[in-house]
Amino acid sequence: MYDFSYHKPSSLDEAAAMVSGRDDFKLLAGGMSLIPALKLRLARYSGLVDLGALDGLKGIRRQGGAVVIGAMTPHAEVAASAEVERAIPALAALAGGIGDPLVRNCGTIGGSIANADPAADYPAAVVGLGATVVTHRREIAADDFFLGLFETALQPGELLVDIAISPP
Repeated sequence: MYDFSYHKPSSLDEAAAMVSGRDDFKLLAGGMSLIPALKLRLARYSGLVDLGALDGLKGIRRQGGAVVIGAMTPHAEVAASAEVERAIPALAALAGGIGDPLVRNCGTIGGSIANADPAADYPAAVVGLGATVVTHRREIAADDFFLGLFETALQPGELLVDIAISPP
């Protein structure tokens, strides 16, 4: 693993400011994909910005007709959510089958989506469900969010905040 600086902002604005205009900084959600890539020296960043302290990015709620899942919500919480089970049972089942207990308790829906790994479970699910990816700047239809392997429509300094899914 290469050396990097570690930052733990206390607000969304602070996190956005840290990565704004910095291609050499990477946002850290659960780290289930990023940390192994760093350890294997497949990725290199000057700084990591840990979003773990931003409680406003966690949780599941109903908003209008949609189920809204905060970007920092762990897979285990999505799997155990009565709201998700009631509205989108297939998503709850998918989340419950991701990885192992460590991955389910540490990995986040936002981290999985922002990483756009074709082997991940959530990208295909949010596209199939017609979800909307909400950043601190705009809303992006899931169909328009994923541009290619490990590539999304996120602009530099843009932070994923929520995933809104209308029940089928």
